[in-house]
Amino acid sequence: MRNDFDFLVKMSKDKDFIGELDIALRDNYFNLYYKGNSLAKVTFCKGDSYIISINKKFFKNTGAAKDTRFHAEPNNGYFEIILNKKYLHPFFQKKYINQFISNIRKVNNGEEITLEQAIISDNLEREELVIIDRQIADNTWKKRMDLLALVHVNGNEYSFRVIEVKLGNNPELESIVAKQLNDYISHIDKNFNDYKVCYEKQYEQKKGLNLFSAPKYDSIKIVQPVTGLIAVAGYSRIATAQIAQLKKNNPKLKVKSFSYKL
Repeated sequence: MRNDFDFLVKMSKDKDFIGELDIALRDNYFNLYYKGNSLAKVTFCKGDSYIISINKKFFKNTGAAKDTRFHAEPNNGYFEIILNKKYLHPFFQKKYINQFISNIRKVNNGEEITLEQAIISDNLEREELVIIDRQIADNTWKKRMDLLALVHVNGNEYSFRVIEVKLGNNPELESIVAKQLNDYISHIDKNFNDYKVCYEKQYEQKKGLNLFSAPKYDSIKIVQPVTGLIAVAGYSRIATAQIAQLKKNNPKLKVKSFSYKL
């Protein structure tokens, strides 16, 4: 990835895309996200080839779809394109990425997904907090956490913080969200060593790929406890009452409320 996708890492950090394009490392593949939507899944194959998987709605009528260098095969709502590394840069050129983005904007995939991206964007390059992953699931548990952060403890020690993102008008905010968050925290606690090994490695990989420059540490140690936070944005008149009830029933729960008040 360092050799073949350095151009894409740099592109995700330039003035046109910073805070909107996000690269998440997975199991033998990575996702390129645009505002929380998976713009492309890139799978590593043997040799110098890759499988690029893109939602049909995002790919159609773009320059890449018409480019005769790329052959797209339909597969369950996606197009799959096998590329030799010499075609990676032509495929992921700015012109085509902007066309994919234009198609994504036509599809409404939810306000809360967009809010997740805003939170990631506004917390880039911080020493005391790193949002290390999004939409987290694992092989033993198919529920999906919104965001996973690393919070500074001491020196190069960090701890996990699960962040559940809700709009202020979401009916789950009053009660269900507390159970969701506690379930996520409990799950990481029960599988702490697996999560620790995974995200210590992922931090080191992302740092090595220059996906972030802060924190300053090349590697970190993740320690307990695991904590949680509910991030609530917008619809403040509805949210205020729901948050009050939520805190009454769960007095130890951490809630961060954002307002769009002018």
